[in-house]
Amino acid sequence: MFRQPENHDFTATLQFGTVAEIDDKKHAVRVVLPALENLQTDWLPMITLAAGGNQFYCLPDMGALVVCLLDARGESGVCLGAIYNEADPVPATSRDLHVLQYANGTRIQHNRKTGDVLIKTNGMVTIDADTVVQKTLTVNGLLTYTAGMAGSGGSGAAATISGSLKATGDISAGAISLQNHVHTEQGDGAKTSSAE
Repeated sequence: MFRQPENHDFTATLQFGTVAEIDDKKHAVRVVLPALENLQTDWLPMITLAAGGNQFYCLPDMGALVVCLLDARGESGVCLGAIYNEADPVPATSRDLHVLQYANGTRIQHNRKTGDVLIKTNGMVTIDADTVVQKTLTVNGLLTYTAGMAGSGGSGAAATISGSLKATGDISAGAISLQNHVHTEQGDGAKTSSAE
């Protein structure tokens, strides 16, 4: 882990290398430095965006090309981050995109010009919070809910469905049951009464 220098020698060296070992618990890496005859560094803490009350956790992969800032003796320092290269090309080619791209294919992308946000994954997206959608919601796949559904129509109908509607249980309109309502006979050839 990080060791505070014992003196005030401000001489430092910038070195490029590849990740050789990763310590997940300490957010640290060891790096092989080709310019120093493939010397392997001690554990170097990986720079992160925040590490206090707000935290950010992300480590490079094994073999990733990284840049390190070391002290004059090369005994202590930090890993500043990874660098795109031929083996690891950029995931986007527009300065308007902010992209998180993962090895399993998951992609989170924001386009600051259009405002569009893309979340694409083969896995499951779980939102563990009460959620409010302020504008329209379009679902192209099957919509499944497991704890009922309640709503109001606002200025329009509460629900409009194009196509047939199938229910395994009863349907009620006000106090009238679709399955159990009755009509009173009004006489031969006459219409029955309204549903009761």
